[in-house]
Amino acid sequence: MTMRTAAPPNLPQISLPGQAAAAPGPLDMANMYLAHYGFRRDLGHLITAIGRVRLGDRRRITALREHHAWVLFVLHHHHTAEDETVWPRLRERVPQAIGTIDALEAEHEACDHWIRESTDAFQAFGTGPSEQRRERLMAALRALADTLGAHLAHEETDGIPLMMAHITPEEDAEGHKTIMKQYGFRKLIRLLGWITSELPAEVEAHLRRTSPRPMVLLSTLAGGRYRRRAAYLWG
Repeated sequence: MTMRTAAPPNLPQISLPGQAAAAPGPLDMANMYLAHYGFRRDLGHLITAIGRVRLGDRRRITALREHHAWVLFVLHHHHTAEDETVWPRLRERVPQAIGTIDALEAEHEACDHWIRESTDAFQAFGTGPSEQRRERLMAALRALADTLGAHLAHEETDGIPLMMAHITPEEDAEGHKTIMKQYGFRKLIRLLGWITSELPAEVEAHLRRTSPRPMVLLSTLAGGRYRRRAAYLWG
């Protein structure tokens, strides 16, 4: 069964550094692209920061480890929503795309390996910082960045066009509401600061024009707090 809207409009889509594609269609994929940008951006920042942090600076190492855990927390919710809702719907509605859907799901599993390895390596580095443990952690973070980056590009190129054609705007909106409920208010504020960090000026302007005013105000407040934290993390 294939679900399509009649003559769907092509909504304006944002384009961010590192993004592989911006498929046209009736769904506003800004949240998806912002999350992808955040994963790419922060894994790069973490690799650089871990390479530079002094072994004796336990406070900053702890802060970097906590931020790594936050990025993985967001990634978990991002991938879980796809695994539990998006991919099953597409399997049912687009049987001819099973190969693509299988590949995207398998890429989640490949990312899981490096999520576990980078978490274990950060645990070891945080417990007893050493050059050997630094190298292990950086290797795991690079592998996670490469594996996840390839998956995000595949999703942007092949997965999102399937969503545009076979997921309704109502289903997409309901999915976003479900994810937001899982965060709770405090984590949602943190998410807003994280997801709107280091945006190109044209994307920031687009979000201000198209987002509800209460969300813009919350994002502005959260952004200031997040920028102060990021200044400490990235040095």
